[in-house]
Amino acid sequence: MAEQGIDIAKALLKISWKLFFVKIHLIQKVIDSDYVQEAKLASACSLPYSLINYEALVDDNNVNIALKRIQKTKEFRAALYRGWMMKPEKYAILYHALKNYGVKLINSPAQYQHCHYLPESYPIIQEMTPKTLWIKNGDDFSQEAIMKMLKPFANHSVILKDYVKSQKHYWHEACFIPSTTDSVVVSKIVQRFLELQGGQPEGGLVFRQYVAFESIGSHSKSKMPLSLEYRIFFFNKKTVTVYPYWNEGEYPKEALPLKQFEKIAQRVDSHFFTMDVAKSSDKGWLIIELGDAQVAGLPDNANIEAFYRRLASLENEA
Repeated sequence: MAEQGIDIAKALLKISWKLFFVKIHLIQKVIDSDYVQEAKLASACSLPYSLINYEALVDDNNVNIALKRIQKTKEFRAALYRGWMMKPEKYAILYHALKNYGVKLINSPAQYQHCHYLPESYPIIQEMTPKTLWIKNGDDFSQEAIMKMLKPFANHSVILKDYVKSQKHYWHEACFIPSTTDSVVVSKIVQRFLELQGGQPEGGLVFRQYVAFESIGSHSKSKMPLSLEYRIFFFNKKTVTVYPYWNEGEYPKEALPLKQFEKIAQRVDSHFFTMDVAKSSDKGWLIIELGDAQVAGLPDNANIEAFYRRLASLENEA
């Protein structure tokens, strides 16, 4: 996504909304098309923004060019980044560089990684999420090592992903493994997944026990199954809003049991994060994963103005 932030306070720990970062292209120097509407409506909510150059930071490793439009101040200003995902090490560079400009992002590098990498937050959500095992980059990715690690799943189906993303739109060829005891299929799925990830998964390989979630249809293009799933945004441990995860499918008019998820949210080490939840056929509502909300997309049908007004309201409460 792009890059954004919001207002700035005179107190180090108080969050105000005056620095709103939005991604710009290196040559065109315009807001990324996916964020034009978001930037416009943030401005409509009296939330000024500044632009940073995502490509300069992530692709060119030039943080000075990336932040050339940020004005330095002596007093710290608290800020919110809204933009495309980046590796934790890049986020850390951005975070520390912005501090030199008098800007402090809402989540520290450790807090960003805590929600961005599933293995980091797994202990927090373990009681309400499918069984998960992983092999980190640098460890043994051999077929023998993978099959040994999969033994605790005892012939169950699993989903393959890395620390951040799956290849869910390649459901049958690089995501869903019908049986963990079928070494031929496991090898085929893993190799295809690695191929689609450019040979280097983010963080490592993650295997999650497959859970049958209530269906709301199938994706119009990839035909992958769509489950009854929602994305909850949390700000300072309070719910900002809840969105249907998918832009298609038939969502029933059913109340989401927010209180049980808000209870888990109190244990999450982040000021601004998302929680993806879905309803299973036999285990009720479960947590899919957490995410850093600064890099979490809003659905196509989201009321963006209401989203930012709610954030401002929660900040005022604080």
